Amino acid sequence: MTISRSEVMGDLERLEREIAMSDCDAVVAVSPENVRYTGDVHIDTQRRLRDRLAFIVWPKHGSPVFLVCQMEAAYVEENTWIKDVRSYREFVETPITALVAILREMKVETGKVAIETGYLAANHYQELTRLCPRLSIQAAEPLFAHVRMFKTPREKAQIIHAFQATERAFLAAFSQVKVGETERDIAVRLGSAILAEGAELVNANNCNAGANTGYPHMAPSDYRVRPGDIVKADSGGIFRQYLSNVGRTAKVGKPTEEDLSIWKRLREIHHTVIDQCRVGKTGRELFELAKRTQEKLGLTFTYSHNGHSIGLTGHEHPIINAGEQIPYQVGMLTTVETRMRWAGKVGYHMEDIIEITDGAPIWHAKDFPNEELLIV
Repeated sequence: MTISRSEVMGDLERLEREIAMSDCDAVVAVSPENVRYTGDVHIDTQRRLRDRLAFIVWPKHGSPVFLVCQMEAAYVEENTWIKDVRSYREFVETPITALVAILREMKVETGKVAIETGYLAANHYQELTRLCPRLSIQAAEPLFAHVRMFKTPREKAQIIHAFQATERAFLAAFSQVKVGETERDIAVRLGSAILAEGAELVNANNCNAGANTGYPHMAPSDYRVRPGDIVKADSGGIFRQYLSNVGRTAKVGKPTEEDLSIWKRLREIHHTVIDQCRVGKTGRELFELAKRTQEKLGLTFTYSHNGHSIGLTGHEHPIINAGEQIPYQVGMLTTVETRMRWAGKVGYHMEDIIEITDGAPIWHAKDFPNEELLIV
């Protein structure tokens, strides 16, 4: 099952260039997402057991070393492109001790190393600084974030597939909504449909009805659907470790004039922002456009973001928010997330994935575009 470097999902050439251009002697991936990106293999227990650390140490001059818990070594060796796989014995030696041995072997223990300081727990960080007191440590997150915002053709295909599979799951689940069933019933049906579409896991399932739709991420409850309710969900799955994130809304019975008015205005905002997902635009510009348009149409805008890129994590850069200065380029993807909520009363939500091209953006909604409110 061992793959070659040319077969990996991520852009290793870009990553290698970023490491070479950095002022670091080595870069260390430690989070499940960046270990997955760099080594192209997912270690399931790394996500669930925080002390079972895995590292990929990539020196500025040389080949990367993959360090994992001994019980995971055989699996990693069979599935990663990295040739040098090392292991540590859990409960016998600490993963940091094994990491330090590699840094010393590479002769960088007194140099400058970038590691994911936002992920590494304080006790592990303290152990690292105690064992390497002369090591200069900086955050590796900015480097990985910059690399991962550009999606390879394989990544793009996977993310679009995940989005459209989730969209189909939404349509199947929402089309069967019945008066009297609970939010939990709908959420179970939606989650099951996401899994049936090929996801390994359901990543999020915020599915609500009636007054509960006025909250952004309320867990599904025992509330029973009533005639005239709005039903909405902001949900997604994990497909080969790449996330989907879809927002959709439905109406139980005939929409009111107010429903139709709000939905029409929200769709206008949605279209306006999506049309400007173009090369050279920034997340800040799109955010200001969304806010300006929404307020012009008589709807309040109280949100801190209006969309984000997506991949191995749910919120990747560029993000559509007031501070995002990164210009969009070909090869990027973003969600556009348009919504209106009145807490404890009602809420409407739509979220789609958009591809940045050298021309007009591509809107990948296919099976459940939700242009009109779905009536159930």
